[in-house]
Amino acid sequence: MDTGWFYDFLALIETGNFTQAASFRNCSQAAFSRRIQNLENWAGAKLIDRSVYPMQLTRAGEKFHQSTLRLTSQLEDARAELGLHQASHNIKVALTYALGTEKLPSWWKQWSSRDEISCSTLIGNILETTSAFTSGLADILISYSHPLYPGFRLEEGLYEKIVIGTDTLAPYGSKELVNSSGFEFPGTPDQPIPLLNYSIQSYFSKVVQHILDSSEAELHSKIVFESEMSSILAKAAQQGLGVAWLTGTSALHDIGPALRPLDATAAQIWSQDLDIVAYRAHANRRKHVLRLWAAMREAG
Repeated sequence: MDTGWFYDFLALIETGNFTQAASFRNCSQAAFSRRIQNLENWAGAKLIDRSVYPMQLTRAGEKFHQSTLRLTSQLEDARAELGLHQASHNIKVALTYALGTEKLPSWWKQWSSRDEISCSTLIGNILETTSAFTSGLADILISYSHPLYPGFRLEEGLYEKIVIGTDTLAPYGSKELVNSSGFEFPGTPDQPIPLLNYSIQSYFSKVVQHILDSSEAELHSKIVFESEMSSILAKAAQQGLGVAWLTGTSALHDIGPALRPLDATAAQIWSQDLDIVAYRAHANRRKHVLRLWAAMREAG
């Protein structure tokens, strides 16, 4: 029995497919599939229904999912309590680079003022941080959420959520680009704006598409650069390469030329407000995690 199989199983549930789960767990798809099969053999039941797409949990898999969450939480508690006093006071927080850089230090000062706890961060994109959290590698997940595109589905019975802040996704461009000859946002058929686009697998790509589909006006653009990471698009925008939809946090935290917001409409038709939310697994009953969560709820 390999306890890593439990984390493989949680990663598969979160990503919804074997390819992404294998990538997250740093192994080949063939090796990952064998690990899931080994887990099923050990459990004595089929946990995954592979006959449908996207793949689904069997009834046994749904029950085993809840047991796995409790077990991985207990494993983390046991490791923290092996005489390692400092480890038991350490809280692992999974979040994106921009939130970790711009928001977390001030949040942590407020949340931890009443307790002797330390913080470790797990940084990644929304999919990576969510997978780390549901795999038991983090105590707290902090991420963005949109009512139509929450980004991931975490069962309410297993996780508690609180809103800890807000942000706005909006188009930004450099002073150099805005002042260049012929530039006009949102572009024209003859002069489309250069667009710094999110990769299709990115969470923000869905939110940007929702903005464009909901707008009364039309965006005329040509894609000149693409990435799943906001920080890369922000750097590209600072270099005057094009227009990027960024959260206020991403637009402001990078060192370099200041970016200008481009949505000058009264109704802000090119922008979308987002919640910043935090999650905690109900099964995570560590004393210091519960104390921190109470402070977060009070501050929020």
